[in-house]
Amino acid sequence: MRRKMVNRYTEKGNALVYVLIAIVLFAALSFTLSRNMSGSNTKEIDNARAALYAVELIGYSAQVKSIIDQMSFTGTKTNNLNFTKPGEAGFNTAPHIHKIFHPEGGGLTPTNLPNRIIKEISTNPKANWYLGNFNHVEWTKSTATDIILTAHQITRPVCQALNKEITGDTVIPALSGNLSDYLVDTGTNTDLTTVSCVACEGYSALCVSNNTITAYSFYTIIINR
Repeated sequence: MRRKMVNRYTEKGNALVYVLIAIVLFAALSFTLSRNMSGSNTKEIDNARAALYAVELIGYSAQVKSIIDQMSFTGTKTNNLNFTKPGEAGFNTAPHIHKIFHPEGGGLTPTNLPNRIIKEISTNPKANWYLGNFNHVEWTKSTATDIILTAHQITRPVCQALNKEITGDTVIPALSGNLSDYLVDTGTNTDLTTVSCVACEGYSALCVSNNTITAYSFYTIIINR
């Protein structure tokens, strides 16, 4: 399931394909896990669980991309996308058409990361999903800011399983600074470049670590600009 951009951005809104792949992988991994549970190989069970959780994250990323792509197809401009969540100021103030999380907009249901895949080393910001239009990724189409979704502060085994699905390898690239600076909208909004992560170049989705290799986050470029 290689998700790398070479010269041009190759994902054309085919999020449904990723959803279907995730469903198939989820079913296959669930079957594998249930079989391994009857044995005694703890390592295989742990690996199967990590792979299962990784597929859940990939599936949610695909759902987010599908919803935002649909909003774009029906006329919402990228700069008009509204990331306000239920309970936040302005959520119930019309118009709602450009609100990703509003039933009259994108209708995306906010969700939290499952506790079983969290490894939180800092509560600023806390482990969770983050979605926004806050910085630029060097290998996208222009210098405009990109829409990025991040599963922030997940466990190392799940991070490895994600990269195994995406790149075919469990190696986790390290960023040159804090994850929140590059991948979370509450950070310093530092652009993600090949200087900050050489091994990230070209990938529209990847799991990475901070510079001290103590925290892990999975990013997906939802809209490449």
